[in-house]
Amino acid sequence: MKHYYSVLVLLISCTYMYAQVGIYTSNPQGVFNIDAAKDNPTTGIPNATQQANDIAVTTSGNMGIGITAPTNKLHVNGTDPLRLQGTTAGNTTTDPLMVLDTNGVVKTIGTLGALSIPNPAVFRLETAQTDFLNGVGAGGSSVVPMSIVKNSIPNMTYNTGTNTITFPPGTYQMTMVYEAIHSNTGCTISSYFVDFPLNTSTTRIHNTAAHSEGSLSNHGGTITYATTITTTRTWPIQLGRGQSGNCTGTGMTLAANSTQLLVFRIGD
Repeated sequence: MKHYYSVLVLLISCTYMYAQVGIYTSNPQGVFNIDAAKDNPTTGIPNATQQANDIAVTTSGNMGIGITAPTNKLHVNGTDPLRLQGTTAGNTTTDPLMVLDTNGVVKTIGTLGALSIPNPAVFRLETAQTDFLNGVGAGGSSVVPMSIVKNSIPNMTYNTGTNTITFPPGTYQMTMVYEAIHSNTGCTISSYFVDFPLNTSTTRIHNTAAHSEGSLSNHGGTITYATTITTTRTWPIQLGRGQSGNCTGTGMTLAANSTQLLVFRIGD
């Protein structure tokens, strides 16, 4: 009799382990099926509307929410099917982006840096600089004391006390936009340059333009350069006096607001 009960318990256990389990349904789909609305048919496969309130697990270990025949380890079918609350901010330099393929399968692609999606930073001269570059000869530079307007470049910082940018490694496009007036008589050719950062050195880019002399000598321009910085480095915002101009001494005013520095991080 003792052996009889042991065999009976073993048979019941085996039947339990291999049975399909249905909650609120007598027609479970897969090894486990919850029919939350109790609207599945007693035979056959539920239609899409009936599956919408189901949770099912298949013999391959796939779990479906809103679908009874999931094709992935987690297969969610529904309107706005996924909500993640309480996530923390990622790192645009190192974290890969998450995308959906044409079948709705979640995948990752490269980082913003690897995809060369620009991150901008904007610096602006808030106060006009009277007699800017006075006493600075050809080939010399002077600091442009700008304020930071926007910075979405990870790990880039700006020291307003020294007007110095700290660049993390990466590839950048930089544009200095300036607007000025030089009221001295005989000032008809203005020449400026920017020493843009390049690795551990700098690269000098000039801009020279002819204009009217005296109080009508409004002149402006842009100086643009693309550069790669391999290690973290600092760089002061400066504008220099070029050698091809004839504007020297006092009288130059570097205009506020319209004098800006635009920086785009365009990749690793």
